[in-house]
Amino acid sequence: MIDYRGLAAPVGKGVGGAAVIGAVSATAALTGAASATAQAPASAVAGTVRGAAPALAPAAQSQFTSVKLRLGARGDAVEYLQERLNAHGASLRTDGVFGSGTLRAVKDQQSAAGIGVDGVVGPRTWGALTGAERSSGSSSSSSSASSSQPKLRQGNRGDAVRTLQQQLNAAGASIAVDGSFGGATASAVRSLQSAAGIGVDGVVGPKTWNALSGGTRIGGSTPAPAAGGTSSSAKPTLRQGDRGAAVRTLQSKLNQRGASVTVDGVFGGGTKTAVRALQSAAGLGVDGVVGPKTWSALDGKVRIPGSTPSRGEDRPSSGTSVNGSAVVSAARSQIGIRYTWGGSSPKTGMDCSGLVYYAYNQAGTDMPRKTAKGYTFGGRIISQSEAKPGDLVAFTGNDYGHMGIYSGNGKIIDASSSRGRVMERSIWNAPHVFVTYR
Repeated sequence: MIDYRGLAAPVGKGVGGAAVIGAVSATAALTGAASATAQAPASAVAGTVRGAAPALAPAAQSQFTSVKLRLGARGDAVEYLQERLNAHGASLRTDGVFGSGTLRAVKDQQSAAGIGVDGVVGPRTWGALTGAERSSGSSSSSSSASSSQPKLRQGNRGDAVRTLQQQLNAAGASIAVDGSFGGATASAVRSLQSAAGIGVDGVVGPKTWNALSGGTRIGGSTPAPAAGGTSSSAKPTLRQGDRGAAVRTLQSKLNQRGASVTVDGVFGGGTKTAVRALQSAAGLGVDGVVGPKTWSALDGKVRIPGSTPSRGEDRPSSGTSVNGSAVVSAARSQIGIRYTWGGSSPKTGMDCSGLVYYAYNQAGTDMPRKTAKGYTFGGRIISQSEAKPGDLVAFTGNDYGHMGIYSGNGKIIDASSSRGRVMERSIWNAPHVFVTYR
């Protein structure tokens, strides 16, 4: 007589032998149904084997919640788990198979409940799903608040996320209410946190929930201040991905400073480029993040290069008119002169900005000594089609760290640190802009 009970396997690690897969079917196939019954008593297969119990009585549900489940488990306990997950906003097939979809839903629920996110369904996860933790815990108001306001973060799904999205929209966001905590929701959360003056981490905890229920507006969209400035609450720190009234204010101010961005309340790539241009023109750190110094620059007279100033505003000036051909001739006369960092004469050698300083002054333009970045934003940025010999070509890498004099036909004359001399060569494939002082 062969003992076929050795063929039985537990329902995934941690079920502890309470359920058996294949014992009945394997034995029945080889020795008949009666032998199967003898080999595997009803008490061994009842309770958690899928299909063993025709109904889920309260006692059986209690038995399920005492079983630890993880990826790979099967049976009625998994079906019950899936039903509870769906009641909390998941959308799973209740097929009794603990697959990847069920695993994701478990992790989402664990994250929302603020418990360890390991994908294993143990006492704390069962408690979060069945409400046992709320009933067994203290009757303090904080316990009630935490159950109705779970901690949420990017990747979560469910009804709690829908509630969050609805409240964010009520606070001034414009995001889809789809129950999925994606990038747009995370950006809206960060905007709200910034407006509320709390830690900007994109995680929705008690302080963020309180800010939502306390009437904080995304972007500080409060009544306009009296003439003379913008209130500090309307100047939150903004970055790419943010949305709302504060972004619209930012975009309007950028356009007043010479940008040309759509005022749509969405901090996208175009807005970030305009912010970086303004920061560079103002001599600030160029990071594309709008903080107090950038807001101050927006309220001042800084112009974004390439824009035409409004009446009454100062425009960078090179002094006298520029003779482009004379500038090119003066630059060509220095071809072969050695490269010297900080140099600006044939005797000492030249660096890239030193060559510009020398050539322009030799051509009769009173040009002060500046860095390459200083020359870039002291002039007017133009398109390549507008460029003429004598204009400048500034390479934007390394914070506008190199430039040359445009000599026409796609070539420049520059003092090359890598070649160690002044030379004329074709413009290479690196980000660059054309600058004119004409």
